Amino acid sequence: MKALLSFLLLTTLLFTASVESKIQQSTKQLNSKKNQYNKMDRELSQVAKKINIAKKEQNKLAKKLSKLAKNIKKNEVIFNRLQKEDKEHSLTLSSLSSNIDENQQKFLDLVAKNFSLALALEELKQPTKDSVMMKEAYKLYAKKNSKEIEALRVNIDTLKIKKERLKLKKLNIKKAITTYETERTEYRSKKKKQDLLVKNLARDRAIYKKRFNKIKTSRRNLERKLAKLKIIKRTNDEEIRAKEERRESTNNHPIAPKVVASIPKVNYKGGKTISPLKGARLIKKFGTYIDPIYKFKIFNKSITLKAPHTGSKVRTVLAGKVVFAENSGGMLGKVVIVEHAKKMHTIYAKLSRLAPGIHVGKKISTGVIIGKVDKSLMFEVTKNNKHMNPLKLIKL
Repeated sequence: MKALLSFLLLTTLLFTASVESKIQQSTKQLNSKKNQYNKMDRELSQVAKKINIAKKEQNKLAKKLSKLAKNIKKNEVIFNRLQKEDKEHSLTLSSLSSNIDENQQKFLDLVAKNFSLALALEELKQPTKDSVMMKEAYKLYAKKNSKEIEALRVNIDTLKIKKERLKLKKLNIKKAITTYETERTEYRSKKKKQDLLVKNLARDRAIYKKRFNKIKTSRRNLERKLAKLKIIKRTNDEEIRAKEERRESTNNHPIAPKVVASIPKVNYKGGKTISPLKGARLIKKFGTYIDPIYKFKIFNKSITLKAPHTGSKVRTVLAGKVVFAENSGGMLGKVVIVEHAKKMHTIYAKLSRLAPGIHVGKKISTGVIIGKVDKSLMFEVTKNNKHMNPLKLIKL
């Protein structure tokens, strides 16, 4: 019996060493991922800052372009109005010039027709009563015509001055429009470069974000794997402790039962679900019991179900995601751990084989086959990292 206990203890110790090695390896990988995560987080922050700065500059350029567009439009309206006024003044000048020519021609025609004889007699010093009257009438008409022509000439001079002023205004407006258009071309070029910069930064951010999420996922998976390895290590540590106590009991022949350390437990108040093993029989209960041979207390945090036959199928009792699926290499055989809602985990150990497609990250529903057992299944349930009686969860 002592030899058997020593052999079992040695086997468990070797398995524990293997798990410890995996924990150390996973911890090292996790630390590496954490460093990558922190580095990527800093790079993402820097890219985000650059994007914010670039967007501010982009908005600033957009506002400047909008203002330039308004100024150009405003000056174009003024220029078109001045252009229209200039055209109107040109038409008026042309009309006034024509009026002067017409008045002069009318005056000449009138003189030639009505006053030429009277003027000729005056020149010959042979005036008559009629010629004297005609001469006076000529003077009056000439004076009136001269005033009209003078008024037209004054209007022409005024319009010419206005045209010169309009010409100067048009020139200034044209210069302003040209300046604004030059600025607009320059700012459009700047904005185009800024738009490209924002686009490239957004692309960089997307690349960094993708890598960041990948590292984040890897880190989360490693954290879960490490947590599950620690669960397995804790299980084996307790088994080692129990076996050591058994060995000590055989040496010391204890009479009174020994008390084991208190294990954190949690009650379950929900409804029951299916059994992980159809037709199974309970052969080891959850909780503290006294070893019938060595008379010391052992806390069993799982239940053991006897398989109805070799190769019995093991099913998930709740929907969830596989977070651990490996061959433990020890007494626990192949182990599958499924994560469920409300921080609950179900652990299936002593599997002889895993079902195809069962791997870490696989989402599964209730009743999905995850593997097979030859003799028995060790089934454990935890919630918030505390153990609970699996029989409160499943129906047998």
